[in-house]
Amino acid sequence: MKYWYKGVDVMKRAIAFELSGETAFFKKPDVNANVYFTYSHIPKVALLGMLGAILGHGGYHEQNRSIRAEGETESNVFPEFYEQLQGLHISIVPHGDRGYFPRKIQVFNNGVGYASNEAGNNLIVKEQWLEKPHWTIYILDEGNDEFNQLSDFLLTHQAVYLPYLGKNDHPANISRVREVMLTEVDQVTRIDSLFQPEDVQLGGFARGERNMHYYKELLPFGLEAKLNSYVFLEMMHTNRQVKQILQPENFFQAEDRCIAFY
Repeated sequence: MKYWYKGVDVMKRAIAFELSGETAFFKKPDVNANVYFTYSHIPKVALLGMLGAILGHGGYHEQNRSIRAEGETESNVFPEFYEQLQGLHISIVPHGDRGYFPRKIQVFNNGVGYASNEAGNNLIVKEQWLEKPHWTIYILDEGNDEFNQLSDFLLTHQAVYLPYLGKNDHPANISRVREVMLTEVDQVTRIDSLFQPEDVQLGGFARGERNMHYYKELLPFGLEAKLNSYVFLEMMHTNRQVKQILQPENFFQAEDRCIAFY
């Protein structure tokens, strides 16, 4: 079913794939409790990290070693994956029940010698995991080398490092990699992807809508240069109707969906 009603006859290209797994864990850093909680959807920073692993880019550990060895220079302000891929524009379409995935608290032991100062050096870890998450990911082709290299790796099923969903306990399944064509739109009635609330003016739910849902959360969107702490962006997913698009350049029609890039 199509939800847009006015399109702009301009075509762009994107790479799309299905991203799923048995479980996922995207740790919230602001929780001071005996349970570690997860974000509801994959944050852009975590997705860039996964794509960086596919391409073989270094992460936080390699960045720290570089700083200790060479001093803080312009080239290691950010981890390599973020330095190389931060300019990508992505769209994330959730496939959970009313935009959500089931979650369960998992309890397990960390028995390595340096885990804690508790008796027996055994740390009991409690984490909230997403169960059977599934998103469709779109990456906008803006004609740069980063996109071209990533597109080539995805389409030919290559990866330097194993991609995972937040931690290496959660392997990622990437399937149905494909090229898609996008048509710009300037007005829609419903959005299928995550989007920024300030980009649209929302109305109410459609008459007769049975599975009404409304999700909104601050998700890590980028990294701050000084400490590499998260920069957050409020994201939303809902089947409320859209009265007006305030930032039409961010919205496209793709595969019978209206999606927003950020």
